[in-house]
Amino acid sequence: MAVLMMTVFSLVSCLSDDTIETTPQCAITGFTINSITCDVKVKKYDQYGHATDTIVQKTLYGTQVHFNIDQLNGHIYTTDSLPNWVDLTAVVPNTLSQGDVYYKLQEEEDERYFPLVSGTTKIDFSKTVELLCASTDALSKRIYKVDIYKRTSNADTLEWKSLATNLTIVGESKAFHVGGKVYVFAQNEAAVPVVTSADSKNAGNWSTPITVPVDNNSVVWFNGHFYGLGSDGYIYSATPEQLENDWTKASTKKVERLLAADAFNLYAYDGEAIIGSADLTTWTTQGTTDLDMLPETSINASAYTSTTNQNLQVVVMTGLSSQNSENGVVWHKSSAADMSINQPWAYIEVTPDNTYGMPHFGHTSMTSYKDALYAIGTESGTYKYLYRSDDNGITWHSQEGKYPIPDDLKSANGIASIVAVDKDLWIIQEDGKVWQGSIQ
Repeated sequence: MAVLMMTVFSLVSCLSDDTIETTPQCAITGFTINSITCDVKVKKYDQYGHATDTIVQKTLYGTQVHFNIDQLNGHIYTTDSLPNWVDLTAVVPNTLSQGDVYYKLQEEEDERYFPLVSGTTKIDFSKTVELLCASTDALSKRIYKVDIYKRTSNADTLEWKSLATNLTIVGESKAFHVGGKVYVFAQNEAAVPVVTSADSKNAGNWSTPITVPVDNNSVVWFNGHFYGLGSDGYIYSATPEQLENDWTKASTKKVERLLAADAFNLYAYDGEAIIGSADLTTWTTQGTTDLDMLPETSINASAYTSTTNQNLQVVVMTGLSSQNSENGVVWHKSSAADMSINQPWAYIEVTPDNTYGMPHFGHTSMTSYKDALYAIGTESGTYKYLYRSDDNGITWHSQEGKYPIPDDLKSANGIASIVAVDKDLWIIQEDGKVWQGSIQ
């Protein structure tokens, strides 16, 4: 289809027709992209560890890609990097705007622009793309630079080694890597919540479990403290040095569930909304929709700095809800100290065009590691696969054949948790075994 080339001035001059209602506004207020499907070469491993190259078709769904629009600086960019296999040379953008939107070809040296038809026009986003938004009264224009970032490489291999330990815990656990130590909150044989710890350089030697006055499955780490929910509905906290005797009431606010934390806020559910607080005194609403899909059990959360904006944090929360028997539930949030780019919590719905939602695990455990999320959980009572998400929890893919979990873990009945520790992944079983794996 031929595209008419024209200058900025000729673009808007045609708007003088009296039948067209004009406006002085010009701004791009929304930006998304259509799904991208690519043929990708991957390595498939047989039971002997031999690899062969195989071509598979992968799709990155438009709902998986989130953009931030910086109106002050005229910059539109992805809030996190896309997988490195994504082909950006023929991307179809969707725009919401006040005014008409045009794009400039990357190889053009002059000021010629082309009309952008939202949802139809294919543009090469492998480099920065310049968009122009022109008001329909032909008096105003704004320039935007658009960047779609993607990773430069994928991790290749995962090797596990097992360690026998003196670890004695029972049931579902939550593990944290803090200050050179790994802390595990679980229960003892009397079903009493406890915490134990080990130096990250010595996973074989764990401290004597300490009784804690909070639900072991509710614990989150925030701003130098562990926080947990007491049986009275109040939040209690302790530093790593205070775990044995000095848990204190941290807030006068009663909540039903502790959910997650990032660099800016601790998040909880009070029965009416997701709320957040930086100081546990002043609470603000951080989400009010799809609350029936909040995780009720096996709640895990990971927060990490966006790879495209050092001032932006991405936090992903997973777990199980009684309202969804087909999949685990996943929630996402982008947060910042600057409230203008702070976003509320959003439930990631598993739609018909996304067949890779998080499985409905038993005993879900999830962590962030080397620019991806990894999760384990029981399927029909046993551990089968390690799952990975490269898109902030929207899609999850079994790593069987590439990063298989140990056979002994598959056959074990003990519940396990997963946590990133320095350059390794640790899987911690209630039978006292610790698995350490490193992706090279």
